[in-house]
Amino acid sequence: MQFEKQYNNSSDSLKLKFLHGIIQHNANLQSAFVNFIQSEQNDTEGFPMKKFMEIVSSTKEIYQSDFEAIDFENPDWDNYHAPHSGYIEDWEAYQQASEQEFEAIFNSFTSDAVNKILAQKPVELAAMLIGLYEATQDTEIEDDMGNFDDVNEHLLTEFNSTLQAITDKLKIAAISEKSVFASFDKFAEYADAEYPGNPHFASYFEHFFLALAEKSTNANQILSIIDKSTIERQSVPELILLLNKNSGNKTEWLQSALQFYRLNKEVAKQLLQFYFESDKLHFVKTAKELFTSDKRFWADFLKDYITTEIDRKLYIDVFYQLTTDTEDINHYMKIREYLTETDLNRLLGEFTWNKVFPVRILEVEKRYESIKTIVEKNQEDWHYTELIRPILEIYPEFCFQNIKNKAVKTIENQRGRDVYERISAWLKLAQEIPGFDIEKHDLILQLYNHKPNLPALKDEMRKAKLVKIW
Repeated sequence: MQFEKQYNNSSDSLKLKFLHGIIQHNANLQSAFVNFIQSEQNDTEGFPMKKFMEIVSSTKEIYQSDFEAIDFENPDWDNYHAPHSGYIEDWEAYQQASEQEFEAIFNSFTSDAVNKILAQKPVELAAMLIGLYEATQDTEIEDDMGNFDDVNEHLLTEFNSTLQAITDKLKIAAISEKSVFASFDKFAEYADAEYPGNPHFASYFEHFFLALAEKSTNANQILSIIDKSTIERQSVPELILLLNKNSGNKTEWLQSALQFYRLNKEVAKQLLQFYFESDKLHFVKTAKELFTSDKRFWADFLKDYITTEIDRKLYIDVFYQLTTDTEDINHYMKIREYLTETDLNRLLGEFTWNKVFPVRILEVEKRYESIKTIVEKNQEDWHYTELIRPILEIYPEFCFQNIKNKAVKTIENQRGRDVYERISAWLKLAQEIPGFDIEKHDLILQLYNHKPNLPALKDEMRKAKLVKIW
């Protein structure tokens, strides 16, 4: 990475010059700097467990009370903001109003959490996060309106979003190492006391502690805290991998990655990247296993790694999957030369509803007769113009007659501005057909002078510049 190289090669004096330049007129950075220095000098490791648990308890009480105060049948209409100006069903408005009240509560928590980060108080923040999590799980609200499938699941989803936003703020903050160790220590102690043997509790907070761990230069001490607790390593696999990496223990890192890659996709990505650089045989073996388990997810990841030289079959499988998932002709072009006729027909059959992309493939393959058949069988397709366009010059007579019949039939059976707009688009398309100049002119006049008179149709035809303004 260019930043890391530049930063590591820069002198301390240049780094200090940069710090001085950005901090001298920024009150928030100045406050954060003072708090950081004081935190480094204070004995934060002496944070009492009793105080930690009090913060958890008080936070839970406050936010559980706030959640339960929301009345789904009488939401806060004064602060409700409709997401759009169109029509909204009553049930939908009630649900949206309730969601917005929940959102306001979580936003209030986020504001307090950011202040804790700036004040160098990650230990208190960890306690607050536990309290908020427990509030989402223990809240009891009658939902007679049926606004949510499961209120607590909705609150947990909002908690995860809030935690991610807080974690993003934490990533760009300077946190003292003492505070990092104290945060891990108190969290582990609380987990031991309240959630022994629970494999899920710690996992909810993994990314928060990942951000904290990145602030430490002593990964082994954090690993020691985890291993002395009842927190299982498999509950926080990404964290374990990061700590093993930062400790410089490659053997432990690989063992952990092999232990957890089937459980965690981020761990699996790291293992694949490691094998890609060091062992192509194991890369292929692992990639095939993972791809089989979730083709859509792993195709998107593997596209930047797999080549025909590494493994031709996996390469074809990956880009075949990407072709069906994304309908991107560029993905198809990567495997075109490797597909048999049977493979191609199978691929075309993947697109049950969308006929546009198969037509793009058939156009590449110059299989115009097949495109003509698709046009004949899909006269009412919303994307008719895209289906017929590739064969305008290949089958000019067929295309002109097809467009003419479609336009005439439509004008006899349908009315409306959107209908006239589509007809005008078809006529515009017909002008691209070579020859048939007299026939095209006559068709335009026939529709323009339709009886009964259709002023909106004439207007759309003039907009499309099919006729002059007479």
